[in-house]
Amino acid sequence: MPKHGCTPNSLSYNPLLHGFCKEKQMDRAIEYLDIMVSRGCYPDIVTYNTLLTALSKDGKVDVAVEILNQLSSKGCSPVLITYNTVIDGLSKVGRTEHAIELLEEMRKKGLKPDIITYSSLVGGLSQEGKVNEAIQFFHDLQRLGIRPNAITYNSIILGLCKARKTSRAIDFLAYMISKGCKPTEATYTILIEGMAYEGLAEEALELLNELCSRGVVKRSSAEQVAVKM
Repeated sequence: MPKHGCTPNSLSYNPLLHGFCKEKQMDRAIEYLDIMVSRGCYPDIVTYNTLLTALSKDGKVDVAVEILNQLSSKGCSPVLITYNTVIDGLSKVGRTEHAIELLEEMRKKGLKPDIITYSSLVGGLSQEGKVNEAIQFFHDLQRLGIRPNAITYNSIILGLCKARKTSRAIDFLAYMISKGCKPTEATYTILIEGMAYEGLAEEALELLNELCSRGVVKRSSAEQVAVKM
């Protein structure tokens, strides 16, 4: 384009950057970002969100955090999806403390966390075995008027099962249903595996058979769970 007297802008570069990210060629994507700037084309928030999403999914959260920290100095203000992307990436690699710091940072900037923000944190904390802290964030989102979804509930149930607290997980399932959130197949699979893990294999198998007969859990999924028991 420059050879023909046309000056490319972010709309011209973004599809190419997206292509590199889609192919997980992150080094080339970052290199291309530098080329954009060197040619006087400054990336917009769409450019950065695309790059941060790909980096976070690829587990390169340190690079994502570094880029996020540089946005303001580059004249580009992060938006909710920008923070959510990095918070999710950090939560998935066991870096929830850093993710919580970003939550506080976005609040100070006037950005309100949503269900995606909280689901990432709840999921990460549960995976780390910090189920009590996960439950605290669960209550926080409810106080803010945010309605938990099945993913959020499943994360708490998983955390309770990992902590060998299946009785509380069962209570949480009942609470989930009472709030009008329909359990998924994953909900029951998590619970059944948790029961078996806690030494309640017979009860777990009984529940599994019942759910199969009711068509709640697919037979193929049931067989996979049964093998783990």
